[in-house]
Amino acid sequence: MSTTTKTNTIAAEMNKGNANTIADVAQKVQLGDMLQPRKLVKTGLTAATSFDITSAALGSNPAIGSIQTLRVTAGTAAAGHRNVTDAGGTPSATLATISDDGKTLTFEGNVTGFILTYTPRAAVDTSGVFS
Repeated sequence: MSTTTKTNTIAAEMNKGNANTIADVAQKVQLGDMLQPRKLVKTGLTAATSFDITSAALGSNPAIGSIQTLRVTAGTAAAGHRNVTDAGGTPSATLATISDDGKTLTFEGNVTGFILTYTPRAAVDTSGVFS
């Protein structure tokens, strides 16, 4: 007779709220970062259409989970508010795209300054196995 051991995902373990594992899960996903909205004010950037916010050049910020506001403040791209869509969209004067991993913002033209307010995503993929 064989025995199958069920493995929990990180998300399933978080949902359980088990007092014996909740601290480990919170640390794994970096819950403190996820609960604290961030405001990035970036000026004087080297002109580019795409920015990896997790890069050392931009301050090694956590990846984006959800965006509250995004505004271009300087560059050849039109200044002003941007709505954000997934990487399959086309950047325009009113739309920026975000990569699937939540790291890269892409604009329609060169940007040298922007303001981003966002909530970070989990530090690990929560569909992964909890160990």
